[in-house]
Amino acid sequence: MLSLFSNKLHPNVYILMLAQALMGSIGPLVVFVGGFVGIQLAPNQSLATLPVALMVVGIAVFMLPVVRVIAKVGRKRGFQLAMLIGLLNTLFACMSIMLNSFTLFCISITLFGITMAASQQFRFAAIESVDTKQASQAVSVLLLAGLLAAFLGPETALLGKDLLDVEFAGSFLLLTVLLGAALTVIYFFNPVEVDEQTINEVARPLKAIIVHPLFISSLLSAAVAFSVMSFIMTATPISMHIHSGFDIADTKWVIQSHIIAMYLPSFFTGKLIQRLGHSAVLYIGIATLLACIVIGLFGQHYMHYWWALILLGIGWNFMFVTATTLLPLSYNHAEKFKVQGFNDLVIFSSQATASLLAGWVVAGLGWNGLLMICIPLLVVTAIIIWLWRHARVVALSPE
Repeated sequence: MLSLFSNKLHPNVYILMLAQALMGSIGPLVVFVGGFVGIQLAPNQSLATLPVALMVVGIAVFMLPVVRVIAKVGRKRGFQLAMLIGLLNTLFACMSIMLNSFTLFCISITLFGITMAASQQFRFAAIESVDTKQASQAVSVLLLAGLLAAFLGPETALLGKDLLDVEFAGSFLLLTVLLGAALTVIYFFNPVEVDEQTINEVARPLKAIIVHPLFISSLLSAAVAFSVMSFIMTATPISMHIHSGFDIADTKWVIQSHIIAMYLPSFFTGKLIQRLGHSAVLYIGIATLLACIVIGLFGQHYMHYWWALILLGIGWNFMFVTATTLLPLSYNHAEKFKVQGFNDLVIFSSQATASLLAGWVVAGLGWNGLLMICIPLLVVTAIIIWLWRHARVVALSPE
């Protein structure tokens, strides 16, 4: 654990991690509160979880516009602008609850996608602040912010639950404090200067970059990891509580364990990539997700769910961290914003689609049917990675 922090990384990495923990609290808070507020405000109970789904949709919708703004004004100003918009939006969300307006609440949650889309660019800012050999460690450190955010978000929600006359309106009011703190922290972020030769690099057309086997392997690995994770995670509460009869406390602990498993491996994932290489860790991630599916198919007792969701989190971490550190090897400085924007657009569109389909699939095909759908995605990803490693092309990867 200490080895992750013992190597000298640029201060930007730790500044970004702290800002990410504060800014990233939006997601856990909305996941925790969104359903309860939805039940209070929605005209139909079937729409109660719509706000939570719209948060992911918002990230996908605003990803490209946010990246374009960041490319124009620079990372620091772009991050500050996104945080300021998020801060103002917390007041809008608070007001929509006070006005008992489900429509306004849904709009406010969707608008959080602007701030959360910007926070996804933090990992690239961290990579750009360190040497290539330290990229995997920088991403691992940054992902640890998820552990802090998973604690800060729900705790802020509970602290503000009865702060105002309408339940949970105060939760969003308190969120302004976290985003205000994030604004303060990001003030100390200083983008690393690049040399003149790098600045003058010629940008290739996007279509020339996205057909490269290395880029395809990186994008597909991240998109499939997010899709499989969101698909299974979103369906788990329905399968556990409604179909299998487990109580809310048991279901909550399984989801909390899964979230911890998503971020805790970050203490050693970077070292694992350095020691074994990108493709090996991607294969390990795929194998871990397949193990999750096999355990899920064996039964629907409590420990089947718990172990499956633990492995789901670990597999996601291995694939996402590795794919993130692999992506910068596919582009140069002049190409970074358009490639990063396209990459994240595909990833979070895939996640949004998986989240929206999960409830319908588990209701129609059952838990086992939902798990079986994930297997071809993982098999295809493994084949694409194998083709990349054996392709007779100029490899940008150091392996």
